Amino acid sequence: MKRFFFFAALCVSAFSLASCEYDDTDLWQKVDNLQQQVDANTAEIETLSTLLDALSSGKVITSVEQTEDGYRLSFNDGSSVELTNGQDGQDGDSLFASIEQVDGMLIITLTDGRVIKLPVINYDLRVLTFEDGDYRGSAANAATYWSDFIPADTQYGNGHGKYSWYDEGNTELAFTPSTTALFPGYGGHALSNYVGSDLSLGNYMYDLQAYNVAGGANGSKNFCVHFGYLDDSGLGMMNELVYFHFEDGVARVIDHMYVTNITYVYNVLTNGDGWMVQKGGVREDTWFKIVAYGYDQNDNLTGTSEFFLWEKGRKGVKDWTRWNLSSLGKVCRVEFNLIGSDELYESGYGLGAPGYFAYDDVAVRFDKE
Repeated sequence: MKRFFFFAALCVSAFSLASCEYDDTDLWQKVDNLQQQVDANTAEIETLSTLLDALSSGKVITSVEQTEDGYRLSFNDGSSVELTNGQDGQDGDSLFASIEQVDGMLIITLTDGRVIKLPVINYDLRVLTFEDGDYRGSAANAATYWSDFIPADTQYGNGHGKYSWYDEGNTELAFTPSTTALFPGYGGHALSNYVGSDLSLGNYMYDLQAYNVAGGANGSKNFCVHFGYLDDSGLGMMNELVYFHFEDGVARVIDHMYVTNITYVYNVLTNGDGWMVQKGGVREDTWFKIVAYGYDQNDNLTGTSEFFLWEKGRKGVKDWTRWNLSSLGKVCRVEFNLIGSDELYESGYGLGAPGYFAYDDVAVRFDKE
């Protein structure tokens, strides 16, 4: 604030002397220096705001790299921010007096004496992308491993649960058809690259189609479609939830994954099907969500996490959206269910919305050696 009044005073002085013979070079040099200080502080305040916003949204620091002027902080979503040290750690023109990394903690001291302490997470992220080029396993068809699962002539995923897949040598995540399911092969995780926004194709014959996206998450091509749910109607065709697991049996933290709706779900909730959901679609207060359940090596529940595919106000997800799953803790498997508000059960035949969602880019934490 003092700098602002000083700047204003300089401007007034400059105006009052404008009609006189006066060498104002020194005056304008001071003004320029002051503006540079204001610009520098503005940039640093924006940096601090970016840092705090990142942490408040659930991001964590995964690496700290020393630069010529300070540090570059990298977050678990791939973004980064740069912090600049003050000169000799005491330059009043810098918002950050000093930045240090001590015993796994990043200690940021501001010029006003306040201290911010942030943990630095010591792990790497491996991502299940479902892209052929990222496959690291030993399958004979390694070059086309993921694409070989995608039906080339249909968008109908009949038999979601009739084949297994395994991200060997990378995240170690796998899907295996259940041997104890009420109807083996009904419900599962099917590979796809089908996308579209035409709601006239929003029926069960297009249940491999992700809605209103250009492809997989983050510019990729392939993704996976989940099908399966349990409810209390007694009329469902499933007696257990569909899940993926770590094939090597090691418990790990799943950091996040990207999810979106499929066209079938979006159409039924938007327009109705005249049977499970009335014509014209759902009401304003309807919601529809995924619930993830984490389990450890001993089949103990480690935690749950929710993601709304459809929120009150008839707001449906139609873009790949990041879902933080770290709250599940270290897990050996994650089961998924789909649950809706009361309206979606009014038909008397169980869940009225199709039990699907698309997912991609599942990121898993691996401790650094």
